[in-house]
Amino acid sequence: MARNTTQQREHIQALIRRAEVLGEAHPAAYRQRILLLAMLGYGVLFGILFLLLALIAGSVWAAMASSALLILLIKKKLIFVLGYLVYAIGRALWVKIEPPQGYALKLRSHPELAAVLHELGQQLGSPKIHRVILTDEFNAGISQTPRLGVFGWHRNTLILGLQLLLAMSPEQAKAVLAHELGHLSGNHSRFAAWIYRVRQTWYRVMQAFDAAENWGSRLLARFFDWYAPHFNAYSFTLARANEYAADALSAQVTSREAAAAALVTSHIGANFLDRAYWRPFLARANVEAQPAGKPFQDMALFLLAPAADPRSVQEELGKALGIETGYADTHPALQDRLKALGIAPTPPQPVRHSAAQSWLGKRYEAVLADFDQAWLQRNSEAWAERFRDSEEIRARLAELNAKPADQLSQAECWQRAAWSEQRGEDALPLYLAYATAYPDDPDADLVIGRLLLERGAPAGLNHIERAAQHFNLTLAACNAAYAYFLRTADPAQAEVWLRRGEAQIDLEYAARQERAAVNPKDELIDSGLSPESLAQLALQLENLGGVKHAWICRKAVKIEPEHGVYVLAFKAKSWFPSEAKLVTKLVENFSGPGLTFIVMQGGKTGKLAKRVIKTGQQLL
Repeated sequence: MARNTTQQREHIQALIRRAEVLGEAHPAAYRQRILLLAMLGYGVLFGILFLLLALIAGSVWAAMASSALLILLIKKKLIFVLGYLVYAIGRALWVKIEPPQGYALKLRSHPELAAVLHELGQQLGSPKIHRVILTDEFNAGISQTPRLGVFGWHRNTLILGLQLLLAMSPEQAKAVLAHELGHLSGNHSRFAAWIYRVRQTWYRVMQAFDAAENWGSRLLARFFDWYAPHFNAYSFTLARANEYAADALSAQVTSREAAAAALVTSHIGANFLDRAYWRPFLARANVEAQPAGKPFQDMALFLLAPAADPRSVQEELGKALGIETGYADTHPALQDRLKALGIAPTPPQPVRHSAAQSWLGKRYEAVLADFDQAWLQRNSEAWAERFRDSEEIRARLAELNAKPADQLSQAECWQRAAWSEQRGEDALPLYLAYATAYPDDPDADLVIGRLLLERGAPAGLNHIERAAQHFNLTLAACNAAYAYFLRTADPAQAEVWLRRGEAQIDLEYAARQERAAVNPKDELIDSGLSPESLAQLALQLENLGGVKHAWICRKAVKIEPEHGVYVLAFKAKSWFPSEAKLVTKLVENFSGPGLTFIVMQGGKTGKLAKRVIKTGQQLL
């Protein structure tokens, strides 16, 4: 029996808890079980490879041993079946996993970075780094891309986020690199490092198989869709222990203070920069037709200066420290990682000389300029569009604000509130006024509830609860309430809203499945359309031409039946019509009463068309 979203999550968590108990009581047995699970994945792959080779060898032997058998294989076309089977399996195994992309750094041009990597490699016994790329994100990591697909021979890529390097000192960034390389280190636990690589490999293999289109890959995807999450859940305990071990290695090769400072900055830096730097920078698009600044060069200067609002840094740290270690991520919570290092949390301070300045060396300015240019090229069109929209909104908002409130239509009241919020103004009073005038609009409840909860006001929950009663708003309402209870450290209520959200995800998936197709076995019912609506549909078909007769009915659906799924069957005027062209013409030009499937009498979906003709109302 298929599990729903909540059951899947609880099943994974139960596996993790079982593994935790086994790991604490019988460490050797736990490691042995992980080893067996890891070998199962390789056993399946090598078993398929053996089958592939056996098919090839068997076919060659049969052809050489018996000409009669060879003739039989050719005559019955079995040789082509075997050939296609070999091709499909081989293609599935030779799945291509793309390496990460970014701004390539040549180590000979950055001797300071090369020296740090060489030193860490010697100290940690980590594998060779083949490529170093720079991204515009706030992160760092190592990606292992198997050159032989599912069979390994990895090429290691070090990914450095420019924002992270700008926010950290060289010693702090070195601690981050030591942590990442520590996952692959042979100096601490070769078994743990190997399991870490296997965890990464199986998930990337699973994603590659899921994305592939040939049937061999889809068959393997079904196995890995079960296997990869199961293996990762059971090895979760070891992976979490590996995080603590990598932290310890980071502190060992730098210092506990540097490792702790790097952890704090890693946890809060992205959110802080988003709120304190990126949002104000992007908000300038409301008043500037073209970006006047240079995003990354300006960011470097911003990070060198003391924080304009130290409370915002302390607030971000407080949020990060309020998160508890759970099962959603192998990374422990910040407070637990700092506790393991024996260091009290302190807000990060501006760095006098960043890791970016140190490691990029003479090319520091050039790299920032390259990132600025790439960012501006990538975002110039969106920036200009936002400026045009902002100018239009500013003018129209001024018109609405000039009108007396009692003369505004419902749409104008909503637009005034929405545009005010978009411009960064306090729109809550406007939304509350709208809700007073139009109490039956659930969209207002959702927005008011979200804004109140963001301000820490529990009264927002009443609005969220009302919004959650409407199918299309339920998931957004659940997300808002779940985030609120996480912020207020109420895990019990957070779990309640998490379950409601997961149930809604399942319901929306079932609704999409109901509406994905119509087949002859589905229950068809009267369209329920008024004579006026039927006449309008008939007029459309007459104007489009090519249709002699047409009928319409509805598919009976259990979820959101008020949003109908319609089926239109038609008979073509010509004797030998092109079904594909006619159906495409109708799909592109016919405006149905809702989601409408179109089938042709006597065509590929003739059985369904007969049922529509029998059940539906005739339009032409």
